[in-house]
Amino acid sequence: MTMAHEGGDAVALEQMFARGVTLHRQNQLSDAMAVYEQVLRAMPSHAGALHHVGIISFQTGNHNIAAGFIRSALALAPSLAPAHLDLGNTYKELGRFAEALDCYEQAGRLDPSLPDLHYNRATTLQAMKRHEEALRSYDIALAANPEDIECHNNRGVVLKELGRFDDALASYNRAIALDPRYVDAHNNSGNVHKEMGQFDVALQCYDQALQLSHSAEAHFNRGTALQALDQSDSAIESYTQAIKLNPAFAKAYNNRATALYTLDRPAEALRDSEIAVSLSPGYAEAHKTRGIVLFGIKRVHEALDSFKEAIRLDPQDPEAHDKCGVAYRDLKQPHEAMACHDRALALGGERPGTYLNRGNVLRDLGEMDAAITAYEHALEISPGYADAYVNLGTIYDALGRRADARASYDRAIALKPEFALAHWNRSLLDLQEGNFADGWLGYEWRWKTASQGLARERREFTEPLWRGHQDLDGKTILLYGEQGLGDTLQFCRYAQLVAARGAEVILEVPGTLCDLMRSQPGVHQVVARGTRLPPFDFQCPLLSLPLAFGTGLDSIPAFPRYLAADPDKSAQWARRLGQKSKLRVGIVWSGNPVHLNDHNRSIDFAKFAPLLAADVQFVVLQKEIRPIDRVALEAHPDVLQFSGEIGDFSDTAALCDALDLVVTVDTSAAHLAAALGKPTWVLLPLNSDWRWLRERSDSPWYPSVRLYRQPASGEWEPVLEGIAADLAQFIAGAAAP
Repeated sequence: MTMAHEGGDAVALEQMFARGVTLHRQNQLSDAMAVYEQVLRAMPSHAGALHHVGIISFQTGNHNIAAGFIRSALALAPSLAPAHLDLGNTYKELGRFAEALDCYEQAGRLDPSLPDLHYNRATTLQAMKRHEEALRSYDIALAANPEDIECHNNRGVVLKELGRFDDALASYNRAIALDPRYVDAHNNSGNVHKEMGQFDVALQCYDQALQLSHSAEAHFNRGTALQALDQSDSAIESYTQAIKLNPAFAKAYNNRATALYTLDRPAEALRDSEIAVSLSPGYAEAHKTRGIVLFGIKRVHEALDSFKEAIRLDPQDPEAHDKCGVAYRDLKQPHEAMACHDRALALGGERPGTYLNRGNVLRDLGEMDAAITAYEHALEISPGYADAYVNLGTIYDALGRRADARASYDRAIALKPEFALAHWNRSLLDLQEGNFADGWLGYEWRWKTASQGLARERREFTEPLWRGHQDLDGKTILLYGEQGLGDTLQFCRYAQLVAARGAEVILEVPGTLCDLMRSQPGVHQVVARGTRLPPFDFQCPLLSLPLAFGTGLDSIPAFPRYLAADPDKSAQWARRLGQKSKLRVGIVWSGNPVHLNDHNRSIDFAKFAPLLAADVQFVVLQKEIRPIDRVALEAHPDVLQFSGEIGDFSDTAALCDALDLVVTVDTSAAHLAAALGKPTWVLLPLNSDWRWLRERSDSPWYPSVRLYRQPASGEWEPVLEGIAADLAQFIAGAAAP
């Protein structure tokens, strides 16, 4: 009786379990689970019920619970092949790929014909980037089920990763033939065409996918293709659509940031990159993009932090290391920069951009031959790399190899006809060599040289640009300063030539120059930059005036003096200086520390100090004195310095008016003194600014200027020795009856 009863219970239990399986197949998961639980209450060791509870747990996303139940089932029934398969699927979802593969191997040994066994094994191998093995498993799966569209699609993804693009497209096309409305295959086909550089075809694929389903992924991919086609505006629209469909789509925010930055919309780009970071703090690419934008808006320390975070998240990204190096270089930390570029090359192999950046650091360190080698290496990898030719040209120019420099700029322009920096650099060569006809024309490219920051100074006026041929009689023209203070001081001289054409001249300059500029002949009104402008008919930036007047070497308006100090301020300085007992010589040894060429043109006061042995009264003309120089200056109490009493340039001009000679490095002080007609001796680095021409000791711009040039890069001692000798003669000449 007992045996019969137990047998009857067992039959009833299996019938109950079968009812649960039926409900399960009908997707009535709650009812099925209730039945399985009833079975397990009656028989806790029922392997089938344990297995199926695990399946339902898997289906409802409870993967850890699922794994526990299925393992319990296998402990009771180790030969249950489907349970090994399902446990493998559970491990795959948990990212435990090696354990998943072990389960699939066990399932295959027990029953190689299990449905989806080879497909699931393939997807696991694919996730492990074991693409060749994944491909073999997909082929086995397709041999059993040739019409499995997901298998064809995933096989295509693997083939793409293996670089077999034509085979990948064939797999996608097979999936599409089986189901023309299969969105993933259209989208993935677009990805392959994009990888092949066939961006127009890729767009067609993405558009087809979007006709079938407006997925965020397809909009995103469409944006990447448009971005590759330099259609940033349209790319932004696609990324925006992707974000609307998926507001947490960090990659779409990141790519939209890149497109916005390309369109010179840095504030919006920074916003999007920061949203991408906040949505996905572990997304290294977003940190890198944020760094690029921050670097572009001169927040270099923050940019460096972002690049470092990108490296922490993805230490193997060569671009992040390279960008880190660029930031270190901007912060004048060349050795740190070099280490970053070397790391980038070690990780990323032959990257021409990294060799270019490495060459820039070597150039900063004065290692010119090594820099040339770096640029040449970039060109070996990428012969069409126009940027490398431009940078090579700057090295040749610095070394005095002007023919080689010109050839490099010409090559860059041949490769990239609208390359503004190459045109502008070539114009500087022309101007240095006195070829003003080509030089002034080429100098107009400055407005497009975004990398130099000059483009941001361009003003957008509705009033027409005066080009020299329009009639100015009875008209009002705005002339405005650009670039540095020295440029404004040098080229404001053209105001009187413009006035001679019958124009009423408004001159806009930085506020610190306003009082001084009122002494400029021909100027009707001086206004400070940033204040409201009066009405005018024409406008022209100061450094475009030489082109407008067709200025050549023989027609430079070299007025002996075209600016004047304020008489009242001059009288105040005369009283401040007291009775004159010897010649007064103004000195300026350093300029603006943020100037790109400051390291070449400025001198430490300690090197300048040997001049102070001359029997004259030295007066410091510069307003800003660096801490290291202030210490050295204190050792020379006989040198007069009034840095705390100098306000704007009208104060400096009045102090300069009391001097007999000015000795200065190439700063705005040189232009000020020369414009005032003072004898002015200018110390020039080997590779001096274009306005001083080549190999001349005089300046056609300033009759009172004498030039002292370095014989070799960094060698100031011969220059200072020459000045000391000439200063002795100057003193003797002044003392002669």
